[in-house]
Amino acid sequence: MNGIRDGESDGFERTLLDWLREERGVEEPRRLVRADEEEALISKFEPGFAAGLHDLLRLIPDLFDEATAVANTERAMASTPGEPRTGAWHAAMHAALAQAGEGHGVPDLRLAEVRAGIDSVRAILDVILWSDPRCGEVYEPEPGEVDAYREAFVELDDGRDVFTRYYGTFEGRAVRNHCPGAAFARMLLAQAWRAITGTPAPTV
Repeated sequence: MNGIRDGESDGFERTLLDWLREERGVEEPRRLVRADEEEALISKFEPGFAAGLHDLLRLIPDLFDEATAVANTERAMASTPGEPRTGAWHAAMHAALAQAGEGHGVPDLRLAEVRAGIDSVRAILDVILWSDPRCGEVYEPEPGEVDAYREAFVELDDGRDVFTRYYGTFEGRAVRNHCPGAAFARMLLAQAWRAITGTPAPTV
């Protein structure tokens, strides 16, 4: 493991996980993905999760058809006037995921992996679209919202996953929790912007 000799990695991982539990209140299991002299990256996902996620996404390609996502969101917004547009997109994507999973015979347990990604993108959208656009009301993205979208997309594009959480410093290393699937998030984020705002996703 980079920055840690083979004989030391197990001991470092044990003490790191103890620190997370006792000092940061992290009760869910975590594992050490990698560590170097500056950073320790941990994950709640088992090895191979990212590859499995990509395999799953290939089974439900219709979920990522932009025209379908936009149409589903428009229907959801029309049926929930006055509610947040981000919530309408979120509900539409969950419904579409369930339908796609049923149509392709994908077990619900596996779909939970994609649901987590949709939930995470919803959280990003709530930050980006800070003016809180509502269904049924006239809306045009604010310049600051466009800038916020670009910043979030760049963070995903260069590998600094915006789902990553910083826990602090342990033994001189920044400790971050990583969620794989940045490419999946970029796709969802761009489609969500189009569906929610009615405008093309800003160029980055």
